[in-house]
Amino acid sequence: MSIYHKRIDEVRSYMTEESIGLSIVTNPDHQYFLTGFKALTYSRPITLLIDEKHTQFIIPSLEENHAQKAAVDVLHVYFEYEVNKGSISYFTTLQNAIESVRSQTVALDIDSAPVILTQYVIPQGATIKDIGQRIVEMRYIKEDEEIEHIHEASRWINQAMHVSLQYSTPGVSELEIDDHGNSFLYTEIPKTHPNSTIQIIGMSPSGTKRSIMPHVFSNSRKLQKGDVMIHTRQVGIDGYRTELERTVFIGEPTNKQKKAFKIMVEAQSAAIEALKPGARAGDIDNIARNIFIREGYKDYAVHRTGHGIGLSPHEEPYIRFDNDLIIEERMVFTIEPGIYIPNVGGFRHSDTLVVSRNGCEWLTDYPRDLESLTL
Repeated sequence: MSIYHKRIDEVRSYMTEESIGLSIVTNPDHQYFLTGFKALTYSRPITLLIDEKHTQFIIPSLEENHAQKAAVDVLHVYFEYEVNKGSISYFTTLQNAIESVRSQTVALDIDSAPVILTQYVIPQGATIKDIGQRIVEMRYIKEDEEIEHIHEASRWINQAMHVSLQYSTPGVSELEIDDHGNSFLYTEIPKTHPNSTIQIIGMSPSGTKRSIMPHVFSNSRKLQKGDVMIHTRQVGIDGYRTELERTVFIGEPTNKQKKAFKIMVEAQSAAIEALKPGARAGDIDNIARNIFIREGYKDYAVHRTGHGIGLSPHEEPYIRFDNDLIIEERMVFTIEPGIYIPNVGGFRHSDTLVVSRNGCEWLTDYPRDLESLTL
């Protein structure tokens, strides 16, 4: 039995417990987790149906060949050109498949499912429940194969960080910095991973104005002497991702920047030390945040301390002050407390870690100290 069939069986067990006759899954990462299928774009809707006996995909005709290897029993294809048989309507195809199950209790991944499904497709009078949170929780604790994928992606991301930072000199643009690391990955990974899917995110906001925006696309701004820069990398191999971020300086930092950098590293180190089985997720966030508060940076710490990572760039569980979740072995997180100070700069390291029996294992291990990151 494949890992996908085992996961589908686990969903079915939950459906039995909750008296759910049909589950409708629309989130692409949930679909990949359950079937091994993920498309490039979902402008043409793709929907997974799970009932007591069958799994069905509602899929556009241009994805039919791609979906043949998915762990589903039936493909229902809809077309966007005139055909003698079959439907040109996604909604008609989906509605027919739903009606064939004849269930009055239907579950959706409610965080992702479009409202239109509840208005026009699900049988009138049906009871609607949520299946999404159960799938999210199934993804919390990674299996050996998943951890191996993330570990391998981490090996490559460490090298890509080194390549990008080698080229981070005055006169080089943020886009060029990203491109050097990206080119390395696209050239080297296929040598040992033929026929693999490679996903790359690079981001290098620089200067005191742009580095204080935690999520901003790289642009054509050229580095200048005295800049602070946060270089972000995510690498995914065959769907599984890792993340590595470093705050670097183009030349000697100011005293204010040195202090902010030091406190940021202290907060990250304290949070990582606290990341272990039995810890409460919210307490880990508070440990990092209290260091920022102690040093007068309360107003500049504007996001949570970390997030889960795996199939999605950001996924649950979240290391956030109000999360009562108890950390368990084999969960994978990024730990990334940051502070963003106007006219001084942004300061954030991010590392990917897997929770082990007595603490956590670093999957990313690029240097974190000021000397190494002053270029």
